[in-house]
Parts: sequence; C-alpha cells; structure tokens
Amino acid sequence: MSDYFIRANSFAAPFFSDDSSSYQAGETPEKALLAFAKAYKHPAGLYAALAYTSADAYHKGEPALATWLCNHEIAKMEATKNLGSYGYFGDGPGHFKINEEWHTVKNPRAGRIVEQAHA
Repeated sequence: MSDYFIRANSFAAPFFSDDSSSYQAGETPEKALLAFAKAYKHPAGLYAALAYTSADAYHKGEPALATWLCNHEIAKMEATKNLGSYGYFGDGPGHFKINEEWHTVKNPRAGRIVEQAHA
C-alpha cells in the first residue's frame, strides 16, 4: 500500500470552495481517492479531488494520477463538452443553467473516479 497526496475542493461554502490537502493510503491512486471521498467530512461536501505521488509532485506541476469528481461537475462537463463557450449559472448543488437550459442532477454530492479530467 502507498500513500498518495490528495488535493481536494469542497462545494462552495457558501460563496467559494474550501481547499484541503492530505495523504491517503491506498493500493492504487483510485482506491486512495475513493477512501478519501468516503471519509471526507466538510459540511458542504466534496466537489473534486486529485491524487498525486507526493506533495512535491503536486507543487512541481506533475499531472494527477487519478481524479474524483462529484456528479454535479460530471453533469456540467457533459453538458458543455461540445460548446466553444457558454454561460453558466448555478443556484445550488445539482441545479444549474448552461446558456438558457436548466439541468438537474440527482445525488449531486456523490461522485466517481473519472479519466483525465482536471478539477
């Protein structure tokens, strides 16, 4: 088992996200992120987290080994993937407008490991 350096952001609390960092043990970076997400205790909930080999790797700008995103962000990325530019308005977790179309996300604070997404 290895220790991975985790950088995380909460949902806005109430106006902006709180960031945090810590080490999390895991057999893989993905398993470390899943354990981190399960244990995360911020009252606003976890928005995104990235796993690195070390704090040094993070500070040197090395790419993350794995990424965890909440369902809200995953839905936002899906809704905007083919747009060159867009207007965004969110009025709470799981409810946002892209241009003039409203989107509702079930269980917005839950999430999963995603491939090559950067939070």
